[in-house]
Amino acid sequence: MKKILKLASYSIFTSLFISIPIFNLNNNEKSIYSFKQEAKKHPFHEYNEDKTEIKKLGYYKHPTTKKVTIRPIPYHVNKVPEELPKDIESLYRAFAFRYEHHKPVTGFEKWDTSKITDMSYAFYDNHLINTDLSTWKTDSVNNMQGMFKNATMFNNEDKSLSWTTNNVENMESMFDGAKSFKQNLMGWNVDKVTKNKNFSRGSGIYNDQNKKPKWKNLVEQNEPIVEKTEEKKLKEIVHSSPVKSKTTIPWIKIVTPVTKSTSSPKTTPKPNSSLVIPKSTMTQNTTTKKLSTPAIVGIVVGTQAILTSLGFGIPYIIKKIKK
Repeated sequence: MKKILKLASYSIFTSLFISIPIFNLNNNEKSIYSFKQEAKKHPFHEYNEDKTEIKKLGYYKHPTTKKVTIRPIPYHVNKVPEELPKDIESLYRAFAFRYEHHKPVTGFEKWDTSKITDMSYAFYDNHLINTDLSTWKTDSVNNMQGMFKNATMFNNEDKSLSWTTNNVENMESMFDGAKSFKQNLMGWNVDKVTKNKNFSRGSGIYNDQNKKPKWKNLVEQNEPIVEKTEEKKLKEIVHSSPVKSKTTIPWIKIVTPVTKSTSSPKTTPKPNSSLVIPKSTMTQNTTTKKLSTPAIVGIVVGTQAILTSLGFGIPYIIKKIKK
């Protein structure tokens, strides 16, 4: 009994001793520890130097489906490994959202997809994909919803797409908007499919019943196609700055106009000539000249002085005469 008590106390003490360092971790150390543990379980992509190639694929556990899901391939990547990690169960949105200004991706053409159960939205809104995926094994897949939705260029490289679809249950919007896809799918086994709404809407087989799968107790229902109206953007008009004119303006000489004189032009007599200027003409010319202000003042002052002297002188003369 004593031995049992000793062993029990020893085990309790040992467990407490081991757990103490963990509880003593501060917040930063805890976050680093949890991050490392998470990285081991769910690794991230490993890239080359310029991040255009993935050397090792990463994956995570999807919060809704609880499946190990490949991490989305970023738009700047143009090459992925040729081997798919065995832990991956889902290709959900693996190559989604790739457009004309992005580069196409290579390396996934021969992936072993035998363990994949979910391929939903794998190439959703991918405007570049047109790869031959005939070798992909789809025996275990049960969800293909939206797999090629809006994959506008996909036509399996113009080759037949002979997949095993015995276990697929959801094909809703699988080729919705895949306008280039025209392959014959009548050989597909779709007995387990319960959802096929908008399966071929807007695709190359939308109006061709001879290329669609033979649904079992199911009718394909397609909603009306609503064309996206492009938003009209106001055009920005940029006016160039005014360019200085290279033409030089000539200098203009301003000439004061000559006023015509009303008097007859004077004739300058030549030296030793017998021409005599009449006195009347000279008098007229002198009288017609305008008097300046000082001259006028002088005349007024002189006149006043004369009148003053006369005023004092005349009485004096009269007195002399009386005497």
